[in-house]
Amino acid sequence: MPNHAPTRTRRLVLKQRDWAAAEAFAERHGWAEQSTEDSGTGRMSRIWVVDDEIHFQVTRDRASGEFTCFFYGTDRERLGELVEEAEHELDIWSPAELLEGPYEETDPRRLAQSVFRLGLGAPPIHSPEFMPPLAHAMAHEQPMVRAAAARATAYMEWPELFPIVKVMAESDADERVRAEAEKIVHVYRRAGLGDA
Repeated sequence: MPNHAPTRTRRLVLKQRDWAAAEAFAERHGWAEQSTEDSGTGRMSRIWVVDDEIHFQVTRDRASGEFTCFFYGTDRERLGELVEEAEHELDIWSPAELLEGPYEETDPRRLAQSVFRLGLGAPPIHSPEFMPPLAHAMAHEQPMVRAAAARATAYMEWPELFPIVKVMAESDADERVRAEAEKIVHVYRRAGLGDA
């Protein structure tokens, strides 16, 4: 039975960094695309109507260039079935790959990209297994990687991360990292996920 509070599935991070795979997936299912307007943030999204209660959304993230997709609606059981279907049909970064990426990459740029994917692919609610690779990136010697880790927490939007990002904003050794973390502190506060 549907729960009438709207919710979304976890985002699936597509390995193919364009619209083609998700578009073909939606077309195979016969879902109609609805028109969307750019929000002005530089983040682009396309949305397909699955039924009266569920939508399929694909988004290109401005900061990372990664493409993600997810379902949202009120029928939680059906949402679960649909995301499982998408996991099997689309070429996505698996949870294991997302968790291992920050440890496997040695090039700072590739490591930062893996941290973006980690944040984008994290579940909508706090999941402890995502904390060690995130902490690894937050403690990295390269400021670029620490800044990416701060930004990745904005994708996750877990209230548990707010105090950690706040400490980065106040005390990271690099001014650019502090500035990036401060932006994320404001994101959390605007979303009502941190102190006033």
